[in-house]
Amino acid sequence: MELREYVRVLMRYWWLIVGLVIVVAAGSLLLRGAPPPRFQASVRFTIGVNAPPATQVSGYDPILSSFQASEYIRDDFVEVIQSDLFADDVNAQLARAGAPNLKVSKGNIAGAIEKQRRLMSLTITWHNAAEAQQIADAAVKNLSENNAKYFAQLGAVGATVTVIDHPVAAPVGASLRDQLDIPIRAALALLAGIALAFVLDYLDGSIREARDAEALGLRVIGEIPRGK
Repeated sequence: MELREYVRVLMRYWWLIVGLVIVVAAGSLLLRGAPPPRFQASVRFTIGVNAPPATQVSGYDPILSSFQASEYIRDDFVEVIQSDLFADDVNAQLARAGAPNLKVSKGNIAGAIEKQRRLMSLTITWHNAAEAQQIADAAVKNLSENNAKYFAQLGAVGATVTVIDHPVAAPVGASLRDQLDIPIRAALALLAGIALAFVLDYLDGSIREARDAEALGLRVIGEIPRGK
């Protein structure tokens, strides 16, 4: 089939293609509804290990060892923050703080390492601004009190967590997935419409033009022009 034949098929069924795109886009817009509000509360902090007194251990540099231990903690930080164990401990902190109805999962908690692994951040995503701040406070408190539980290399000493920026909840805009949802559906409807047009043209045995008759082996001796 030549390129002109493709164009001819698309022009014949343009109403089907356009109509399908409009129906799918309008239906998606009306049925999906407004996305629920989301808020994020982020906390930035440092975490480090205090060097033991030099009189207790000999044969090493205590300051250098503290820096190395802090690096080990930062390497594991993101995995610890985004674990089921950490989420369960945050829920326990919330229950002790008088908010037993607040239950978070690891999907609501994200961690990141900034400034060449010197600063760390913890982000809570929630549907309520005040509750997001409350959860972030509980998460930082849990990290301060129970970090020795997650970082076995510290023994029973634990690490020191210093909060640099307190959590401030802010609304989160629509995600990229939400923004592209309707355009992707419309694009798929366009492809489906084009495919359907070629299927209908293949199944259609009507003779509309001289070339259709010639394709059947008939000789055309005249053609009446299409009226305007």
